[in-house]
Amino acid sequence: MEKKKLRQLAVQRLTALVNSDERQTQVNSILTQLYLSSFWQEATSIGVTMATDFEFPTSELIQAAIAAGKKVAVPKSLPKGEMVFHWIDPETPFYMTKFGVEEPAVENIAVSTELDLLIVPGLIYNHAGFRIGFGGGYYDRYLANYQGKTASLVFKEQLVEEWAIEPFDQPIQQLFLA
Repeated sequence: MEKKKLRQLAVQRLTALVNSDERQTQVNSILTQLYLSSFWQEATSIGVTMATDFEFPTSELIQAAIAAGKKVAVPKSLPKGEMVFHWIDPETPFYMTKFGVEEPAVENIAVSTELDLLIVPGLIYNHAGFRIGFGGGYYDRYLANYQGKTASLVFKEQLVEEWAIEPFDQPIQQLFLA
């Protein structure tokens, strides 16, 4: 199946899951696995996006990271498909982009070498760790030069094994699955 159709399928599946008890069960299971992992326990700094309504919710993870004394950075998208992470704290103001994503209204840049763990969003994943995102290539470009650990938080509805992996696709090191 082509990526455009897989993206549409994923959005439909995730949207249908939004207000279900099953979603919260999966969220709890995935976060428990993450918090028990060496990826989380060894990280002193984490890069993570502010999730949209149908994506894996990241606000609890951000709060848990800050409560655990970890530094947290959230990305801002830039022209030409680039993004830069910015350090945030509980007082950081955010604004809504034209894509419906919250980005920090601060200029406290976190360079990639300062991020121990990057929680990478996506729409579709396979068990080998490859993902299909929203199609802008922001994360694949960022991951091409990122040296830290990568993980994704994946609902079972997002797993699809059969699709073409492209040369620029960057695999995720660890998938936390429900």
